[in-house]
Amino acid sequence: MARRAADSAARAYHACFVRGFRITLTCDCGAMTSARYGERWTCPECGKSWDTSHIPREDYDRLLRSVRRYRLLVLGPPLAFAAVLMPLAVVVGVQYALLLFLLLLGWGLLVMPKLRSRATAHVMRNAATWKLSPE
Repeated sequence: MARRAADSAARAYHACFVRGFRITLTCDCGAMTSARYGERWTCPECGKSWDTSHIPREDYDRLLRSVRRYRLLVLGPPLAFAAVLMPLAVVVGVQYALLLFLLLLGWGLLVMPKLRSRATAHVMRNAATWKLSPE
């Protein structure tokens, strides 16, 4: 059971990373949903159909690149710390594992909040709001 849940979470993360994130659609009648780029949605309340492929691909790709860059900035340095310090902890001494722990703790508590707020501000500043027309 736990294995299936882990596989499901991994597939969801992979789908988001590879295919991109979901776009929030709001119908004229007020119904809301989210769909991936290129998907079509028909409002269950009024029957209008919305197609996300009408969003300019360049705008969507630019937004997707900034989100992926943020993920690289979040995961890159901790993985680099681990790649260097874990072999040292195994070969030389356990003090390098403690150093890794302290570095990751400092990264998570001191660097990540600033990085997250800066990345969110950047995405919000450069994010476009598209006005789609129903088909």
